[in-house]
Amino acid sequence: MIRYLDTIRNVSLFNILEDEDIKLISRIATTKTIPKGFVVFQEGEKGDALYIILKGKVKVSLYDDEGREYILDIIGKDGFFGELSILDDLPRSANIVTTEDCEFIILKRHDFIKLLMENPAITVNILKTMAARLRAADERIKGLAFFSVEGRILKYLIEVGEETGIKIKNHIIIENGPTQLEIASSCGCSRETVSRMLKSLVNKGIITVRKRQYTLYTGHLSF
Repeated sequence: MIRYLDTIRNVSLFNILEDEDIKLISRIATTKTIPKGFVVFQEGEKGDALYIILKGKVKVSLYDDEGREYILDIIGKDGFFGELSILDDLPRSANIVTTEDCEFIILKRHDFIKLLMENPAITVNILKTMAARLRAADERIKGLAFFSVEGRILKYLIEVGEETGIKIKNHIIIENGPTQLEIASSCGCSRETVSRMLKSLVNKGIITVRKRQYTLYTGHLSF
């Protein structure tokens, strides 16, 4: 797995590690290819591996008691998931489904825990990364609690734009952005509500929408 050294190094979970630590991780790694629309694992399943995305994207979601899906995140190349269960040996906390054909690097729990016990620097970096994810989750909860639906949708699009968009002067352009259903699932509302709120944002001159291309005018944004 030496050929994947650069990929592992680019993952935020490992990117401040020394080269020797990266090599240790690569030695316990395997790869797997999974097609679009495949359930990698479901909430409640036993977790035994951490996944790093070499190619493609996955969605992280939960379902309520009525079967409605809430998308927590979309993870792409160099992203990772499954780190919680691999550390605490508890059931998976969310569902992971591929939204594109994917290729993963996989680190099995038994091998990974042994590596962490033998290499404290790796363990400390993982704790830092998990703390950052918890802070991001807190921000998402604040958004659901304190923003209006329109505000939540706009904040979500800004987050997508900051991560994957093109920044030109006072514009953020999102190509092939989220569908209205994906926005609804991420913001805790219906697709019909998303449609109304997007029209409102367009009328206010805050964004323009052409199919799945979103242009945000950052000079008009305030929270």
